[in-house]
Amino acid sequence: MTTNDGKQRIATQVAPDIYCLEIPTPFDVGAVNVYLLKGERLTLVDVGPLTDDAWVALTEGLESIGVSVQDIEQVILTHHHVDHCGQLEKVRERSGAKTFAHPQATPYVQQDEQFMTFHDQFFEELYIQSGVPEKMMVIISKFHKLMKTFSAPSQIDFHLKHEQKVPYLEDWEVLYTPGHSQSHLSLYRAKDRVMIGGDHIIKRISSNAFIEPPRNRTSTRPLTLIQYRTALQMCADMEIEQVLSGHGEPVYNHRELILTRLQKNWERTDMLRRLLADGEKTAFELNALLFPGLYQKELPLTLSETLGHIDLLMILHQIEVREQDRVLYYHL
Repeated sequence: MTTNDGKQRIATQVAPDIYCLEIPTPFDVGAVNVYLLKGERLTLVDVGPLTDDAWVALTEGLESIGVSVQDIEQVILTHHHVDHCGQLEKVRERSGAKTFAHPQATPYVQQDEQFMTFHDQFFEELYIQSGVPEKMMVIISKFHKLMKTFSAPSQIDFHLKHEQKVPYLEDWEVLYTPGHSQSHLSLYRAKDRVMIGGDHIIKRISSNAFIEPPRNRTSTRPLTLIQYRTALQMCADMEIEQVLSGHGEPVYNHRELILTRLQKNWERTDMLRRLLADGEKTAFELNALLFPGLYQKELPLTLSETLGHIDLLMILHQIEVREQDRVLYYHL
């Protein structure tokens, strides 16, 4: 059996006791990398989206190294995005595997209705403050469709936190690397300086620091780009020989790549200041000027990027803001 692209999926050994399975996705980012770790318990890191092609690729990839889905004993999620966790329940049903993830992944993986209601309210208010036109608010309901189409409600059995040893994989340590998502974890093996980086460090694309609701529903939203930059700097200070990414090929020059990403952040903040030179603008207006060819198609992605750089400028007191009729207007 092969997937619709005609490829037969074969797992590749990328380091001792680590195998990479390339799983197709229906998203622009392309295939997602799932990792099989051999240790005291056979462990999958991420599982791919809930599609027929992804399931064929996962089962074929495992079979190519003499493993079946039924053999999987535990699953670790790097984060809750559907291309990484969508077919979790399918794996759990067939294997009985337990799932480990950051606590912030739980409401998304479970598709908790109360949380989803809060999620919608949060984004409605955020988009109003950002000056998003009413006709574009439909993007909120599109998120639910994405969740329900490419993932099934599932369960997190155990929570993982920063610098915790991974259960039954004693060589591995958990790193909390938020920014791309509030639930994002990476795994680090000190003995050979290998990091499984999920979407935290990717060679060919800069991970988007998606805006998400706060943990405490009464608090302000997380400053996701600030988190992302801080977590990148933490990794730059570490001795890492190889980053096994969630998408694309491994990264071997992590410090150089991180420095480039951090520098590009500052270039974008400079661009924002130039865009404000002729007068105040909303986040949505700045977003349309920064991403003229993309903002209508990818509003959550581009607006997250724009708001992240606004956050940077606000923290440094390089721009100011005023509120009128619930809308925020930024100016120099």
